Amino acid sequence: MKSALFVAAAVLAFVMISSGTAAATYRNRLDLVGSNGLMVGSQTSDIDVDPARNVAYLGSYVDLGVAVVDIRDRTNPVVVDILTTDYVGADDRVASSDSADVDINGDLLAVASQTFSEGAFAGVSLYDITDVFHPVFRGQVWTGGTHDVQIDPRWPDRPYVYSANMESDDPDHGHHVSIIDASDWTQPVVLTDYVSPEPQGAQGLSFNSAHDLTLLVHPDTGHVLLYVAYWDSGLRIVDVTDAAHPREIGSLDYMPTLTPRGLIDTCCAHYAQPTPSGHFVLLEDEVGIGLAGGVHILRADGCDGVHTCIVAQVGFWPPPIPSPQAMAIMAEIRAGVSTYGVVQRFFTRDVHNLDVQEDRFLAPSYSSGLYLVDMSDKTNPEQVAFWVGAVDMKTACHGRNTLNPWGYQGDCFIQAREVWGAKFGEAVPGSPSDFFIYASDFWDGLLILTTRSQ
Repeated sequence: MKSALFVAAAVLAFVMISSGTAAATYRNRLDLVGSNGLMVGSQTSDIDVDPARNVAYLGSYVDLGVAVVDIRDRTNPVVVDILTTDYVGADDRVASSDSADVDINGDLLAVASQTFSEGAFAGVSLYDITDVFHPVFRGQVWTGGTHDVQIDPRWPDRPYVYSANMESDDPDHGHHVSIIDASDWTQPVVLTDYVSPEPQGAQGLSFNSAHDLTLLVHPDTGHVLLYVAYWDSGLRIVDVTDAAHPREIGSLDYMPTLTPRGLIDTCCAHYAQPTPSGHFVLLEDEVGIGLAGGVHILRADGCDGVHTCIVAQVGFWPPPIPSPQAMAIMAEIRAGVSTYGVVQRFFTRDVHNLDVQEDRFLAPSYSSGLYLVDMSDKTNPEQVAFWVGAVDMKTACHGRNTLNPWGYQGDCFIQAREVWGAKFGEAVPGSPSDFFIYASDFWDGLLILTTRSQ
């Protein structure tokens, strides 16, 4: 029987004990060592970080721009610049965009934008980050709305950027993956689109749209592979070695159905990322209503661009707090009776943007916090640490933002933590078995944590 022991290490520290034996042991502890509320109540979106150059970039799911954060002092990260997403205005919020995702590779920063107000830009913007603390805008390309953006792993030799157009209704690029030729940073162009071969389902049960994507140079063949979480079309694995002619080589099809309670089941592939070997792919779901979506561990042997590819599930990790989400909202909608469900957000406990290594992964899980999961045994993934705290949420949610010209007043109502994304970092000085983790919280901005091996 598994047992667990929780040990407090100051207010913001935590441990998770996990053991397959009768004797309780714990394997890791996570400590919060630094944070920055960024733009107060800004609804922080995704994060990318370059630990070697001591910089982190965080987007905003509203129109407050991209925060550039100096992390030289891990205990005291400092915002040094804000990249506006009011591309067509004069910082007046009349036609502004969000920055739903950011990605960096070398001296390139790519920002994914969807419209926040009418007339705004929607697509991918490119910045030169030779000076990492002061990015310089170079160019952008329209897709109708980009939710996730990734740079080719062989940039700049392969000058391609990949855009998942989840929220776009553009007639040419909406819901597709756009492959962008950025050989001229100032005038990037869409080279071609990849589209899932699955048709839309009947009775509205299937919504096929590219949500998130990652890339891998397969170590066995050198082929460049694209992994797409295509919502109700499941996982699509695409060989983009010839970027102008993407070729699907494997998939795990989702077949959405209705449960007896009227909820959609087997749906909502949100994020996909392979292990560095390419032998496994992790796919997580963002269900939104009902029990929280978890992480599928898929064997992908042969998905290398050369051999026959079969994708099969070998393991599954459910979030440890899978309590129902947004059920009060649904009751209010269906029964017409006020249950104060408006205070309960959708997607409050689903696993969100993962970061994957060969034998472990990080699982940000919105209001459930952040989990470190050991998957040495792919059939039996096991959480070994978690973080559930929140940093002065009253201030973070309700204070006034002084880092933009509008004095944005934060207000996240009764929400607490909502961890959006996380990245594995470098070794902690003096202890190579421990490492930093960088995370973004929807309300609380940048979080920097350390693992402490036990």
